[in-house]
Amino acid sequence: MDDYIEATRHPKLMLEDFLYELLPVFGFTVCASCIFIILTLKSEKGVLKIWLFFAITDLFFGATMIYAGFYGVLFTIYGNSNEVLNPFDCFPAAFHIPSLLFYDHLHLALLIFATLDRFINIVIPVEYVEKSKCYQKFGAFGVIAVCAALSIIPSFQNVYESRENDTIKIGIVCLLDEIIGESDYIAHLFFLQWTPIICIGILALVLLIYACRHLKQKWNYNWSEDSGLTKQTIMAIFVRCFLSALSIHLPMLFLAQVEHSRHYMAVKDYIIRMSYALVVPIFQPIWHLMIIEKYSENIGMFFNRYSYNTERKWQSMSDPPLERTAVHRVHLDRHGDVNPFGSWYSSTGNIAGEAGVPVDQQRSVSFYNN
Repeated sequence: MDDYIEATRHPKLMLEDFLYELLPVFGFTVCASCIFIILTLKSEKGVLKIWLFFAITDLFFGATMIYAGFYGVLFTIYGNSNEVLNPFDCFPAAFHIPSLLFYDHLHLALLIFATLDRFINIVIPVEYVEKSKCYQKFGAFGVIAVCAALSIIPSFQNVYESRENDTIKIGIVCLLDEIIGESDYIAHLFFLQWTPIICIGILALVLLIYACRHLKQKWNYNWSEDSGLTKQTIMAIFVRCFLSALSIHLPMLFLAQVEHSRHYMAVKDYIIRMSYALVVPIFQPIWHLMIIEKYSENIGMFFNRYSYNTERKWQSMSDPPLERTAVHRVHLDRHGDVNPFGSWYSSTGNIAGEAGVPVDQQRSVSFYNN
């Protein structure tokens, strides 16, 4: 019987090992993609700074995936797969669990933040210029991050309260759904699935208002933002919301239809996160390049920063003189005849020519006015 149980567990263990080995690869790729976006948008202001907030958030997600992968590899290789422990004992070693939960809340908050920014821009375009300066700052991003951190505290309340309950045990790898509970995890997935779709609905309303405002000239004269940038940012937020929802719905449909899904359901959280990492943060520079014109210009400036011609067009007084060749020694007068003497006045204030001083042997001459 024990051999049968171990045999049925074997595919699950192999799948866990494979996923934990893939997590750092996805994490490093996400970090590289986010660092590239940060370097190209670091000097931007206005609505494009929101995409800088997304890049910083995704960079945190990539770093968390790297740690989660190494944590899983360490415990699957050197740990006992049959060992169990209280959920509270997973911390602080498994700090990637609250970090992933924090990222989810922060990302959803930024999606709502970016969607509401476009809604405000459409409804009150004139006042938007001044009002947007109040929240398109890193201070506002910090406030959103603090609120997201506080929002994950209730998820770990049961973990703290059951810290002395020896009847509650989970696996040593400390999965998110096992720590916070299956019911809380399902509710968490519900928000991950449907919050981007709600944002898509708001963006559809924004596009409708935008189209109505362009029907008549008197409704469109007081626009405070470049029309092209408005359409591009609306489309970029729409694409991110759509891909965020798609990256969660597709794995859930796959897990529901695949054979032997119980092996996959045990690690469904990491399957969903790798799907999300591949679709959203990793390929984000590509669909930014396709949608946002300003972003493509910044990329061109980024790669061409040191590729222009560095030949100096000016000469300093401390530069050494040019070597004189046979061509330089030939001096022609105003009539085109060869003249071994220079003109009356040289660039150094010396008299040449009729003073009898050859061009290559100039001397200093002083003048006095009595």
